[in-house]
Amino acid sequence: FHALGAPRAQGERSVEEDAGDHTPRSYKAMVLLFLNGGADTFHMLVPRACSLYEEYRTVRKGAAFQQDQLLSISAPGQKCENFGLHPKLPFLAELYEKHKQAALVSNVGALVEPLTRAQLKAGAPHCVGMFSHSDQQAAAQTLKCQTPGNAPKGAGGRVADALTLQGYRTKSFSIAGISTWSEGRETRSEVLGLGGPVKLHHAERLRNMTKQRFGNHFVEEYARAFEEATSSSKAMAELLDGLQLKTKYLAKTPLEKQLRQVALLIAGRHARKAERDFFFVQLPGFDTHQALELRFGNLMAQLDAALSGFVAELKAQNIFESTVLATASDFGRTLTVNSGKGSDHGWGGNHIVIGGDIRGGQVFNDFPDTFAPGNAYDAGRGRVIPKYPWESFMVPIAEWLELKKPEDVFPNLGRFNRSTHIISRAQLFSS
Repeated sequence: FHALGAPRAQGERSVEEDAGDHTPRSYKAMVLLFLNGGADTFHMLVPRACSLYEEYRTVRKGAAFQQDQLLSISAPGQKCENFGLHPKLPFLAELYEKHKQAALVSNVGALVEPLTRAQLKAGAPHCVGMFSHSDQQAAAQTLKCQTPGNAPKGAGGRVADALTLQGYRTKSFSIAGISTWSEGRETRSEVLGLGGPVKLHHAERLRNMTKQRFGNHFVEEYARAFEEATSSSKAMAELLDGLQLKTKYLAKTPLEKQLRQVALLIAGRHARKAERDFFFVQLPGFDTHQALELRFGNLMAQLDAALSGFVAELKAQNIFESTVLATASDFGRTLTVNSGKGSDHGWGGNHIVIGGDIRGGQVFNDFPDTFAPGNAYDAGRGRVIPKYPWESFMVPIAEWLELKKPEDVFPNLGRFNRSTHIISRAQLFSS
């Protein structure tokens, strides 16, 4: 430790001046809404009014919806052209069907490369720690699932790193504690609570220590990082205290409170001179081994209400066209229902993308064409092997944010056919 320098103060550290005359370019933001626990998204998006519904009803015996219970949505281009959304998602259904500002991305999950049942049995490359919460949360947030842990850093943080190098003023925030997705190699995530930044008592006394330069590299890095965190927290608290939202934004549930904080930060974009923002929020509770129908229904109701308030505020700010929100989760769940009337850890699933610039009203990617046991994408026990990787919709979102070289940020992108497995920016976005 001492070989890297004596831990003695060597005077005050010089203050880095912010470019006060910087004129921001156009603003864009991405929000990742993580459905923590492994969301049973085949209970969210259901084939309807086609032969596949009968297979669904058979395999989901004990938890299958009747067709008239679902919120009907069209799905042009799919083999089954009519689907149903969970009945607790009326706002999302309207945003999808009427306003065309929501889309569904089907049949996605963690993949190293394209994979079938036969290839999996033959030992083809696949993710480490399959069906494990910790491993698959890391997989969904790093998008390098063949590497265990969080060493690859988060996909959101890496995109932020690259955009910073392209000259954009970029910030990353987590409103749900420390998150892997938000952290890059250079981008440091700012963690905010439901009430905003944590205000430290006796901050000036602490700064008397942290503003000093130290000869020891470890001590210097710790002091510099702590100084940066306390200064940023103070500045952010002062900014948020002076902001007002455009709507009467009622926030009762934890997810509503998280998205309200995101809306406040977006409202402060001009004061922050922001150009690109990344936000991580989370809805926990999706590990539905028991009582799937009741628990999942309650979670869908929370999700729908939170999205409704958030979208209304962003539209009032005239910034919805510059914001995209996408969901992700540890994994999907088994199609089969267990003895506790729940579902177990699975693999592939379906997810939501909303935004004012979305080419909505579509289900992207091929929805599974069969639920029959033993099919080419059946991993056993009703686990769906995803046909498409998370990158399928994360890459076009990154390109919409103006990322120039996605292959430098998404390490597995070269293993997939861009025209077959990855949605293009032009397909997902209007601009």
